[in-house]
Parts: sequence; structure tokens; C-alpha cells
Amino acid sequence: MGGTHLEPGRNLEMRVLALVPVEMQARIVRELAPLGAQVDFVSTTGEVSQLNLSRAAYQVALLPAALSDHGWWLLWGEIALLIPRPEILVYAQSASFELWSGVLEMGGYDVIAEPFSGEDLRRAVSRAAGSFAERCASGDE
Repeated sequence: MGGTHLEPGRNLEMRVLALVPVEMQARIVRELAPLGAQVDFVSTTGEVSQLNLSRAAYQVALLPAALSDHGWWLLWGEIALLIPRPEILVYAQSASFELWSGVLEMGGYDVIAEPFSGEDLRRAVSRAAGSFAERCASGDE
């Protein structure tokens, strides 16, 4: 059973995997609703490995910058196993050049700084999902 393949011009439900605090979850769902995004939340890196990943692909993973180095490597290891791998969008208290370049170097898509507006979040997730679709359509996955 292979991964999900996206065809150009085919409308697939947008799926977002989010590691966010419980108090942010309702806001994330509300802000991404206009995109038609289904958001699946995890509260620990270990939960990523427990997801039923063969059902559908996640286009975007929304992850905090505020994890220990060990936590980042564990999380990255789990997300790297997803086929196709989602675009990684990191949120942080501030988006320094050092953080942004580190995220890109690790294969992430972008950084969004808090506090972000609903429009900022929708725009970032939409761009990341578009990048995911292009990557899959070009066979880079």
C-alpha cells in the first residue's frame, strides 16, 4: 500500500497535523475552517507514531519551535516516516533569521511568528499545502 498521490487539478481535502497546546486548538480549527481543512491534533511527539497514517496524507504539519532538541529530533523522525511527508510549518514567539534558516535547513517549509492573525495562519497553511501538492505532482515524494 503506497502513499497518497495527488493529481494536478484534483481537489483533495486539506489535512493538517498540529502539535499545539490544548488552549489553541479551537482557534486553529476556527481559523482554518475557511480553507476546508481537517485538523488532527497531537499533544506529544509519541502520538504521531500512533496515527493511522495509511488512510490519508497530511499536507501540512504545524509544529512549535519551542521543543527541546531531543523533542525536535524525535518529532522529525516520526514525520519523516509519513509518505508523502507533509510540509512543515513552524510557529514561534519570534521568527529570527537563525530559526528560519534552521527550519529550512531541516527540510521545513516556513516559520510563522506569534501572535499571528487568522489571515496570516490561513495564508501560511495554504502556501504550504500548495507546495506539498506541487512536490507530489512533480514526483519528488
